[in-house]
Parts: sequence; C-alpha cells; structure tokens
Amino acid sequence: MKKFNFKVFRVSISFAITIILLILHYTIGSNLIFNTVTIDLSIILPISLLTYIFVGYDLFFELIESFKEKEFFNEIFLTLIATIAAFLIGEYVEALAVIVFFQIGEYFEDYAINKSRTSIKAIMDLKPNMVRLLVNNVPESKKPEEIKVNDVILINPGERVPLDGVILEGSSSFDYSSMNGESVPVYKKENDEILSGVINLTSPIKLIVKKEYENSTVAHILKLVENVESNKSKPEKFITKFAKIYTPIVCILALIFTIIPPLFIGINDPDVWISWVRTGASFLVISCPCALVLSVPMAYFVAIGKASKNKVLIKGSNYLELINQANTIVFDKTGTITKGNFEVTNIETNNNYSSDELIKLASYAEYHSNHPIALAIKKYKNIEIDQSLLKDYQDIPGFGVKTYYKDKVLLAGNKKLMVSNNIHFLETKNIGTNIYIAYDNVYLGCITIKDVIKETSKEAIKDMKNVGINSTYMLTGDNKLIANEIAKEANIDHVYSELLPLDKVTILEKICAESKQKVIFVGDGINDSPSLAMADIGISMGSIGSDAAIEVSNIVIMDDNLKRISFTKRLAKRTNNIVYQNIIFSIGIKLLILILSVLNSFLHFGIDSSIMWLAIFADVGVTVLCSLNSLRLLTIKIK
Repeated sequence: MKKFNFKVFRVSISFAITIILLILHYTIGSNLIFNTVTIDLSIILPISLLTYIFVGYDLFFELIESFKEKEFFNEIFLTLIATIAAFLIGEYVEALAVIVFFQIGEYFEDYAINKSRTSIKAIMDLKPNMVRLLVNNVPESKKPEEIKVNDVILINPGERVPLDGVILEGSSSFDYSSMNGESVPVYKKENDEILSGVINLTSPIKLIVKKEYENSTVAHILKLVENVESNKSKPEKFITKFAKIYTPIVCILALIFTIIPPLFIGINDPDVWISWVRTGASFLVISCPCALVLSVPMAYFVAIGKASKNKVLIKGSNYLELINQANTIVFDKTGTITKGNFEVTNIETNNNYSSDELIKLASYAEYHSNHPIALAIKKYKNIEIDQSLLKDYQDIPGFGVKTYYKDKVLLAGNKKLMVSNNIHFLETKNIGTNIYIAYDNVYLGCITIKDVIKETSKEAIKDMKNVGINSTYMLTGDNKLIANEIAKEANIDHVYSELLPLDKVTILEKICAESKQKVIFVGDGINDSPSLAMADIGISMGSIGSDAAIEVSNIVIMDDNLKRISFTKRLAKRTNNIVYQNIIFSIGIKLLILILSVLNSFLHFGIDSSIMWLAIFADVGVTVLCSLNSLRLLTIKIK
C-alpha cells in the first residue's frame, strides 16, 4: 500500500512541476541568463531531467523485466523512445509531459482495477468462515475444512448453506437465485438434498454433510473462477499492439538511413557519415510517436471518464477495444433481463369476488409470512391489516398458509393446499407462481406472481441489434416455461434453461468457440462469476449484482440498465474512430516530412531550416492536434 501511495505522490509532484515548467518555457524560456545561456538550458533542462527520472524510473525497470521475458516492443519502450527523442531535439518539457501523462493514465487504470476488482479475493467471501457443527446436539464453531462427511451441522434462517448435504431435521424455503437463477424460492424438507451456496430463508434446519468442503458446489465455483482467471489471457492495449509494429520499423529505418547511404556515396568521407548520422537522428526525431503516446491513451481515458458519468464503469482501455469487436451477447435471466424480485402480474377471481377483495384476503392470509411471495402480495396494495381479525396462523411447508379470518378458515397456497382441504378450484394456466385463495371452504380466485422483465430490457436488446450484436443468448437455472416466456418477450434468439452454474460455463465455452468475434456475458449473481470471468467481456449489474460478479467482471453497469451496453458499444466505436484518425493523421504528416528530409539529404534542396520547423510541427504540432481530437470525445453526444 505504501508503494502505491508513493506512486501517487510522485505523479502529483511531477504533474505540478510540469505545469510550472510549461509556463516558464513558453514565457521566458528563450531569455538569457548573464547573456550566456538560455533559461531553457540552464534551469528547465536540469529540472525536467531530474523530474523525468523521479517520475519515470520504474518504467525503466519494467522495460528491463519485459526484455528478460523477450517482450521488446511495448508501450513502455515506445514511450521511452519518444521521450528520449524529444530530449534530443530540445523539447524537454514535452518529454516530461509525455512521461507524466503516461503515468497518470497507468495510475487511473490501476486504481479502477484495484478499487473495483481484486480478482479472486472478493469471491472468496463465498467461502464460509465458520460452520456450526452439532456435537451431542450442541453447536460448536468449526472451520469448513474440518467438517467430515456424515457430520451434522446447524443452519439458521438468513444464513448461506456452507456444505452440500441432506436435510436431517426441519424444513425451509431456500433462495437458489444466486446459484442457478431460479427466481422462486425452493421448498426443501427432510431427506431432500441441498447445494452449498444457497440461502436458508425461513426455518432452522439440521443438515447431514455429504461432501467435504473441497468437493462442495461453492468450492467448485471458486476453483472454476480461479482457473478461468489465471488461464484467460488479458487482451493487449491498443498502444501495446501498435508499439510492436511501429517501434521496430522506425528503429530499423533510422539505422538504415544512418548506415546504408554512406556505404555507397562516401564510405571514407567523415563528412558524409556525419551528414547521414544526422539524417538518421532527424528521422528518429521526426518519427517520434509523442502524438500517439499521448493522444491514444488520452482518447481511451476520456472515453472511460465519459462512460463513468453515464453509470458505466470500464476497468481498462482494452475492454473498450474488445466490446467494439463483439457481435454476440449472452445474458443471465434473474436480475439481468428481469428485475430479480416478485410482482403480482395477474389476478383471476371466482364467485363474483373483485380483485381488490381477493388481494385483501391474500394480504391477511400472508400477514405473518416473510416469504418473498408473501411480501409481493402485501406490497401490491399495502392493505391496512386489523390483527384482531386474525388467529391461529399456520405455515404449511410446501403447501402455503392457513389462518382464521373473522373466525373462518382462510387458505392461501398452491394447488396441493386446495386438494388437501377438499376445495373445488379452477386450475390456472398462467406461467409463474400461482397462489390460490379459499375462504370458508369456497374457492375465490388465483393470484399469479413472477419475476417480471425490466422495462428497459426489450428496448435495450432491440437497440443492441443496431450496434452490431447479431446473436443473443439467455442462460438460466429457471424452469423452461418461465425462461421461454421471458426470452420471447425480450426477443432473445436462443435460450438455455434449468442450468447449474457449471452448465452455464460449458455452454458459454461452446458459444465462445463457435463465435468468430468477441463474446459478451452479462450477469449479476454468484453463479455468474465463472461465466463473467470466461467471456471476452464480462458485464455485471452494479446495483443488485453480487460482490463476486462485480469483482470478476470487466465492465459494471451501475444502475442495471441494459441500455448502457449499446451506449458503451457506440462510445467504443467513436473512440476507435478517433484513435485511427490520430494514427492516420500523425503518421501521414510524419511520413511526408520524412520523405522531404531524406530527399533534402540526397538532393540538397537547401531547406534545412524549413525541414527543422516542419520536424517540430510533426512532433509538437501534431501532438497538440491529435490531443485536441481526442478531447472531442467530451463534446460528442452518444445515444
């Protein structure tokens, strides 16, 4: 941490010094001291050089390390070549500015990654710290690794199940949404199997452990994410890829212009050698890529800032490049396409009962329940409850609830509850969780509750087609009927349902292998973490997403609005266009002046001074123009 803070200190001090030196250089830099030497040479040069070493010494060490790994041409090598060349032609402050701005860009990218992604560390929160082992029916705290097969553990409401097992005693509803996307809580009773990672919602249970921690579902997910993260190659930054091509070409051409001509036109003439050494040096100076070293990262930096103002956190410039190349998107369902919580979607009444009366009775029936379905019913109308009218509340696991309202039996639950109480009812065909209501042995109607699609999902997916997304997929652990209905409503091309976390990874791996371009995965749950890590670009929901999903993703949508994806893709395309404009303009100008410089060496046009001014324009002027072009992203409006 101290090392990281010291870098902040170095960059901050160096930035302040750079600003001061720029002011001095452009105001009094050419003034003489004691009529002998300019301020540029006597003051600005030494301070620039010392500050350059202070802020950039670590880059030289990084360059040495990359040389050891046989990576000779990267953005660091390109930056150092550019700054050294700038020093050679007397542009000391510009050389310092390049290294400072490069370090600032590196810092902000590192900060974004360290702040919002610590790779595997946060997902390790899935791992339970302690487990309640029952010894002679008395709970003792143990580490999960200490628990053996056939040990009995206690799991209270609100706790995550730490190990795979079978219920020995008790029954409860479990939230499976974070593990397989199942939107409806799953009721489990004695002898039912339970996966680790799900959340116990309603009642304490005793669980017989059937798998040791290292073989549990949660452990498999952790290992899967860890393996995917370590094996997934991090995409190169654009400037790195560019440096691998541009830098060796420039260095080789400079060497050629220095050595080859004298061999043919004056091998024994020192003046010829001196002339062509200067030409080679001029070539290196003119081709100095300061414009690209500054403007390309600046374009990405401005784009990332623009994205953050639009509630999109991008964890690196390379992901802007990748999303621009993507043509396939894969969605999780619960919390991504849908809201991730239950709402009343349909009310069917019987015996001339009104929907308001039915909701009122249902709210009374569910008054004592904290089940997510009960909460959805009570929230629908916010009925004011007179508790004196209720008595003898009974929660019947796997069926529903039974209570007395105004001294008459009130039932609310699934069709099994109606059958067990000999209620004649009309079974609905609505897709979702259907709650049947009966009062005083008379069936009154049915309330359908389900996890509904977000208002923005359909429009967002439609708009994605306009920005180059050709194929859309949905992967979910939810049942087939619900999954197909959501996919149809959202206009998704392909749907896979009733999947476990490992199934999602297998299918995503197949999609990635078959796709000719980059693949985006969008999810929010713990179960999505391996898929987010595997995809070329992982996008998580920042508002309702789990910490694990946010940590391993590359892009975070802070308000869970899927429209942000097409916005980000448009932003990436605009950024990419500006980057290529800068490259074409910069190299085009430099190439023109390089040709004039070489022709002048051969034909002696007598325009040496003009060539020098053109060289300065090719270096400083082009840098300014390209930087201004990058800043245009601040003013461009993106849908």
